[in-house]
This record gives sequence, C-alpha cells and structure tokens, in this order.
Amino acid sequence: MSALVAVFGATRADLSPLASVLAALAQSPDLEPVLLASGTTGNRDYGDPLAALDLEGIRVEHVADAAGSSELSSITQAGAQITEAMAAALRRINPRALVVLGDRWELLYALPPAVLGGIPIVHLHGGEVTEGAIDDRIRHAVSKLADLHCVSTEVAACRLRQLGEPADRVTVTGAPSLDRFAEVTPADDHRLAELLGHPVVRPLALVTYHPVTAGGPGAGQGARRVLAAVGQTVGSAFVSHPGLDRGREEVLEEIRSAAASQPHLVAVESLGPDYLPVLAAADVVVGNSSSGILEAASFGVAVVDVGSRQRGRLAGANVLRVEEDQAAVRDAINLALTPEFQAQARGVANLYGDSHSAPRIVEVIRRAVAEGRSGDLAVKPFIDLPVDDVDGGH
Repeated sequence: MSALVAVFGATRADLSPLASVLAALAQSPDLEPVLLASGTTGNRDYGDPLAALDLEGIRVEHVADAAGSSELSSITQAGAQITEAMAAALRRINPRALVVLGDRWELLYALPPAVLGGIPIVHLHGGEVTEGAIDDRIRHAVSKLADLHCVSTEVAACRLRQLGEPADRVTVTGAPSLDRFAEVTPADDHRLAELLGHPVVRPLALVTYHPVTAGGPGAGQGARRVLAAVGQTVGSAFVSHPGLDRGREEVLEEIRSAAASQPHLVAVESLGPDYLPVLAAADVVVGNSSSGILEAASFGVAVVDVGSRQRGRLAGANVLRVEEDQAAVRDAINLALTPEFQAQARGVANLYGDSHSAPRIVEVIRRAVAEGRSGDLAVKPFIDLPVDDVDGGH
C-alpha cells in the first residue's frame, strides 16, 4: 500500500518548482502525493498557478482561499483560515510526511498543525539568504520547524548546520525548479509576437519586480525606476505581475501606467506554461525575482538583479547586481546586452543544480516516511558549534 505524502503549495512561487517533485512522487509505486492547495492556487485573479501545471492524476485538495489583499489584517485572517483548514485536512488524510518549499508567509500558518500532530516535515530550499525580503526570516523559521532538509547548494547546507541542524538531516539535492528545463525549447518569434500582441523587437526583456518587504524604497517608487530604465533600453518586454506581498497594488499601478505609455512594455498576469520558453528566448531578465538568480543561468540568459530583495543569494557570472536607481539599472541593462556579457552569460553553469533534483528529494521523503516523528525523527538535536568558533573561547 502506498504511503500518503502531503505537499503544501500556496502561490506560483512554490507550486512551480514543486511540480517536478509532485510528478516524481506520483511515479513512485510506494508513495502517493496529495497537493494541499491554498493561497492563490486556482485563483484567476493571480494567474491561476494550478492551471499552468501538469497535475494529471495527482489528487488536489483546496484547504483555504487567498488573502483578499496584501494588507496585514487580510493576511492574518487568511492565515488563521489556513491553520484551521490544514489541521482538518491533515486529520482527514493522515499523511506520513508533509513537504513544503521556501519562504512564503503562508507556511507560518500551515506548519503548526503538522508540528503539533507529529507529522515529519521535509523542507526544500532552506539555508538561502534574501536580505531584502521578509521571506528571509520566514525561511529560517521554517527550517527550525522542519525535520529533514533538501537544499539547493552546499552553501545553503552550511548555513543550516550553523542554525544547529544535524548534518545527517541536510541533503544537497539541487533546486527542483530546474528539473522542468530538460526539454524546454525557446519560444520562436511567432509565439513571442502572439504573446506580445505585436512583432517582437530585440532586445527582449523579461521583467518581474516584487515589493521589497524588508527596507528599501517604496514598492511603487522602486517599480517606477525599473520600468523606466527598461523602457529606455529594450525593444520589447514582458512585465509580469508581482507576488502577493504588501505593496503589490502600488507595483501594479506602475505597471499599468508604464504599459499605457510605452506600448513595447506588455503587462502579463503570468506567462504560465509559456514562462520557460520565453525565459529561454529572452536577451535579459530584469527585476528582483528569484527566477533570475536560480533559473536564468540554465539558459545562459543575462540578468540584472535590482536592489536588496535577493541580496545574499548565491549568483552566477550571468548576474549583474545594481541598486534601485534608474540610471544605474539602465546602465546595467546596457552592459548586460553587450556581446561580451552575452557571451559570458551563455558560458555559465547553473550553481543550483543539474536538473535532476526530484529523484533525490523523493529519497529524502522516503526517509521521512520510514522513520517518522515517533521513530528516529522523534527528537531533533541542536548541534552546537565549537565554543572557540562562537566567542573566541571566552
């Protein structure tokens, strides 16, 4: 009989990289995945992330709706609903493990029922750093709640060991989002023109700007600077909507304004299944999305990473980092588009994995199922650093 494994997803930010893990679980004769979908999943107002994924044959249960807005009161009300719904779902389906990814605020509400109910938690993408996002704190908090860790790099594994996590509970698997890249063909000019609504003019940019939720300029001001710089430097651009963070509406207003005044900037809620082909066809990625850091290198695409949101995250030689200043962003885009930098970007290897992460992650999930919180995972020791490493021996 297959062991039931719950996988929690709330937005396109975690659902998209979880797709390869769900597929690998579904292909495992001893494991059966159930996707517990919350937040913006299945919501057309946010691009309907579920519709963009191939989840045929995978059981999906909706456990809570999205927050009505990015305001604090709406988020906390939605969070309470997530906790209640997750508690009921976990009691009903009684999974042998719960798999979660990343750093979304929804995890702070989704995990307590599993922790208190003795269900082992497997956390993906712990140990990373994104100093300009409140998600950074959430990611580390989730790591302390989790029992086993699948991380993208050895640097991330080292950070988890610094947090006191036992080394034998941390496995470097690579980033599961890269597993989707094995058979991606860049979108041709005909498809790009269909998506843009007009013939593509090079250079082509893919732009995503999320609110900076831990310091930095106001969300609208930062988006305005980035969009103005993009408008000055490229021939065509897809500008995707931001995630559900505080400041989202300000960013959307700037996107609408830029698209109205600069027809070569085309606003899209989400590119859905076209995202990877468009990314592979782009000349430059601009903004502060994790996709620019984690994924663009797999296609040798140049990236201009703006501001502090991704600060601290390991980046390849295809990435130019720049402050949130219009002139600085413009100059960085121009540099990224030079033949020399384009050649450099094409030659990089992705630091986050080899596109074969899901099978490794499934092995860690099997361990969680086999050992359980009543077995070898019952006690989670805190591994102290040597005293000399902490305070010089005093």
